[in-house]
Amino acid sequence: LYVWIDATFHKSTIKIATGTKGGAYYKYAEKYQKLLRKEGINLIIVETEGSVEAQNKLLAKEVDFAFVQSGTEKKSIAVLANVAYEPVWIFHRDNNLTSLKMLKNQKIAIGNKKSGTLPIAEELLTVSGINTINNKLLNLSTKEGLKAFKEKRVDVLFYVASYPAELVTKLIVIPDVYLLDFPNASAYRQYFLKNDKDYEVLKLEAHGFDLPNKIPKQSYTMLGKTTLLATRDDMSMRMSRLLLQVSEKVHREADMFHGKNIFPNVAMLKMKQHEASVDYFKQKINYLERKIGFWYAQTVNDIYSFAWIFLVPIITIFAFVVEVVLPAYAHFSRKKINEWYYVVNEIDTGLNFLTLEEAKVKRDFLENLLLEIRGTDNIPAIHMGPFYTLQNQIVTIIVNLERRIEELS
Repeated sequence: LYVWIDATFHKSTIKIATGTKGGAYYKYAEKYQKLLRKEGINLIIVETEGSVEAQNKLLAKEVDFAFVQSGTEKKSIAVLANVAYEPVWIFHRDNNLTSLKMLKNQKIAIGNKKSGTLPIAEELLTVSGINTINNKLLNLSTKEGLKAFKEKRVDVLFYVASYPAELVTKLIVIPDVYLLDFPNASAYRQYFLKNDKDYEVLKLEAHGFDLPNKIPKQSYTMLGKTTLLATRDDMSMRMSRLLLQVSEKVHREADMFHGKNIFPNVAMLKMKQHEASVDYFKQKINYLERKIGFWYAQTVNDIYSFAWIFLVPIITIFAFVVEVVLPAYAHFSRKKINEWYYVVNEIDTGLNFLTLEEAKVKRDFLENLLLEIRGTDNIPAIHMGPFYTLQNQIVTIIVNLERRIEELS
């Protein structure tokens, strides 16, 4: 009954913060939603302007989980896993552009203050000598940036997102739109690693999007970040473990930028790893979860843990008491009776060899001993049998001594 109640009455509705509706985060969340429904969980998707806003909602406890872009994470969040790569897409229309340093005197959309694109764009532009003095940097949302780029009101559009984000699929097919290539991407990565910031080097092959239509026309080397599945320290172990199992089903398949079974993982995490994540990557799915279902398995596992933590020590102490303490106490508390038995048995054994005087002395001794024994009131209850048997034995020996005395008189 306890297992059924504990496994049934769990939280039934949780919330996850994503990016905008057309983004990869939102599409991930929709897949999570379908899988969680099978476990009796209703996942509410909360749309945000990006990674920064998603984290703010997470820390304000407006949501339970969030997709967060690495490099933008706040110290107070707890990470469950990396779940995908996020390339840095830098769209432009000048096919002669070959580096970030050539973006001077351009109008550049770098994302709004709530997005994860903004800090990455600022970081890359700053190290390349691009700033508000020699360029016009515009804080536009994803939708605003896409519209402005299509209308040619901006020259360059920064966007950080996993494939297949809607903005990427819309722009990549436009003939006169290009991506900025990073032939020296490894140098950027090494530079930022020295500053404890991690970038991935990703490869987009020519025609990888659309082979028949040869999109894109050329291969690109790109920089990228990772998508983090994040929560708070106070999030339950059970719910966090369930989200990790769902993430395994959603993200383990091969993608345009990674092979099968690469994600989820916990490589190169900069933030604190949630305790549930530590346990999960030791054992992703246990026997009980496969056989009796997730929620029942958690209850049984908790009982098992409880048994090891509390019941086993209690049983050990109980066994020690039964096997060591009680026998020792019994031996110690019967010590007086054993001493009496020793004296009485010695008289009984040599009774037939006593002289008349010795028999009288022994009789008087046993009569006094019997009075002493009957006056004793501190004998434990467990020794009452031997206690009364001893008295009966003394009476019998006294009778035998009387006979011996009569024989010798």
